[in-house]
Amino acid sequence: MRCNSERTKATMAFAMTMAFALLVVGRVAGAHDHATGIVKERMEAMERMGKAMKAISQRIQSKRDLESIKQNAQLIQSLAVNIPALFPKGSMQHPTEARLQIWERWSDFECKAQRLQSESNQLATTDISDLSVLTAQVAEVSKICSGCHEAYRLKK
Repeated sequence: MRCNSERTKATMAFAMTMAFALLVVGRVAGAHDHATGIVKERMEAMERMGKAMKAISQRIQSKRDLESIKQNAQLIQSLAVNIPALFPKGSMQHPTEARLQIWERWSDFECKAQRLQSESNQLATTDISDLSVLTAQVAEVSKICSGCHEAYRLKK
């Protein structure tokens, strides 16, 4: 019974991760055509993270090329380090999706960026031979991303 429960959790975590990755990549496809400066830079960074998450999810689903997950996780981690710098005060130029709450709750925003950095680093060092542990760590990274988006990104 425990094995089925773990498999169900892993399946649900994977489904959540895929849905998140597809949502992120789909939303940003044309969103930053008119963006400039720091707004464009951060939109591109978020798009790169979304594509990395999508690649990770596809590798888990196909159970192929799992060793490349480390590189994708390291990319997310390296981009997460720069998230606070990508949101200087006043950077609300169209077509930003950033909410004012970022700057009103700056310490929480920074904390979320640090958690993303830490958990994506953890993902980069997760043993790829244990698919349930790997899937759970991917779900944790995805949860951090979606939690930040829920709090700090405008809904369309």
